Amino acid sequence: MSDDAAIPDSDVTSSGLLALVISTLRLKAPELLPDEIAMPDCALAHAPASIKRRLLTAAYEARGADFILGMGQRIKQIGFDPVMHVMRRSATPQVMAGKFQRFEQFTHSRHRCEIEADGEGGLTVRRYAVSGPPPAAVENLLIAGLLKAMLEEIGCGGVTAETGRAPFDRFRLSWTAFMPARAGHDPMEMDAKRAREPLKVYGVDEARPLARRVVRLLTSDISRNWRCAEMARELGLSARTFQRRLKEEGTSLSAITRAVRTREACQLLTGSDFKLTEIGYWCGFSDSPHFSREFRRALGVPPALYRQTAA
Repeated sequence: MSDDAAIPDSDVTSSGLLALVISTLRLKAPELLPDEIAMPDCALAHAPASIKRRLLTAAYEARGADFILGMGQRIKQIGFDPVMHVMRRSATPQVMAGKFQRFEQFTHSRHRCEIEADGEGGLTVRRYAVSGPPPAAVENLLIAGLLKAMLEEIGCGGVTAETGRAPFDRFRLSWTAFMPARAGHDPMEMDAKRAREPLKVYGVDEARPLARRVVRLLTSDISRNWRCAEMARELGLSARTFQRRLKEEGTSLSAITRAVRTREACQLLTGSDFKLTEIGYWCGFSDSPHFSREFRRALGVPPALYRQTAA
């Protein structure tokens, strides 16, 4: 099942996923973990994809597909982690799926998931590569198990993963019940920090009635990618009325979103030791270049320099 020869030398993956594989092997199959493999620095940093694939292939050949699928359950033992905090705050499975797709843009050089809702109790997933060879079957199994565990974490019950046959690049996740388990805690005390710094500093007057409601929704899950129609529906308005009323208040959804994300990023840059990629992901940016570009556009300096000078 190994196709390492097809992997480009520059292929990278999430160091967090590699750490998940290593920690699972250490706990459940230490004989499959070579002595020279070290635990990587986690978060949204990169790690060689070839190492992850090599470990997964050995585990698949020794223990089978169910063992790889079960690796995803390790995320339930993770305490506070910026990425998992973002995932766990998802209001619906569809929102979580969108966050996972953005996670891949931050962390993997080539591999992506196309995820679509399949009725009210399911998601269909297609795994593919944006360039070069496709993901290996073992990598697809790992992602299926990871998504299954994440659905369970946000409140889905009776979750099953129908992976079919190798290369497992198309699979379905379904659940029998859903009761949101979104974490209500605020470990970074962001609510207090937001209250101390008016959004007007970043170009938006949140004292205006509709803008205030939009800001409240955005900050309830800042990493969610809100669409105009979704937010309008949440606020009991048509999309056209929503846009018109924001225009009357001298703003727009994109302007408010940009201001909210920039304020959050500034507060995390100076008030946390999160990596830049973690902050970009937490704040809802599409990927690292998008974070850097939008932050520079708002404040005139890149995030790294802002952190350096504001310290």
